[in-house]
Amino acid sequence: MSDEPKARSSKAFDLSKSILTVVLASVAAAWISHHYKVEEENAAVYAESRKAATNTYYDIIDTIGKRHYYAVRAAIGFQWHDDEMVHWQQYENMRAYWNEHRYSILALTKRYFGAGTEQQFRDFIPKFDSVDDKLVAAKNAFRDKKPTPEDFTKADGLLNYLYNLDNEIRNFSESLQEQLKHGQVDIYSPQPPLKKP
Repeated sequence: MSDEPKARSSKAFDLSKSILTVVLASVAAAWISHHYKVEEENAAVYAESRKAATNTYYDIIDTIGKRHYYAVRAAIGFQWHDDEMVHWQQYENMRAYWNEHRYSILALTKRYFGAGTEQQFRDFIPKFDSVDDKLVAAKNAFRDKKPTPEDFTKADGLLNYLYNLDNEIRNFSESLQEQLKHGQVDIYSPQPPLKKP
């Protein structure tokens, strides 16, 4: 009779061991599954953020590059009397686009590339304001059938200024490319969605 409680105890122990093994295996499988799911989600967030930073780079460079390009075309048009108003209108359209998108570009620049890069972008604003002043004066002179107020081809003229500005834009673009290439952008902390008031 004393063997019967031992056998029952042994069966209960074996059953408990089997149940505990199944429970531990299930917990381990759930943890592993959760761990890989989190890793996949993090990889998706990283990829999406990296894509957003890259798209921001292209928006920045496209906008600043076009503003510069159309300024050169307008300056050449006024200097050599070549489709002045066509080139002016192209420049005017790009200037309007710049003004419409400037603050969102600044915010995204700061978000992905940092305050230092945002300041570099801000430094272009007064430079383009100077270009704008000269082109507006040339447009007004053309409209009033007067000579262009300045010779844009002089050493200190607008065209030389624009060519130097082109170098600054290229250097700015290359610095952004390097930041992207070396992962020196804030792509790791996605911003929470905005809440409606």
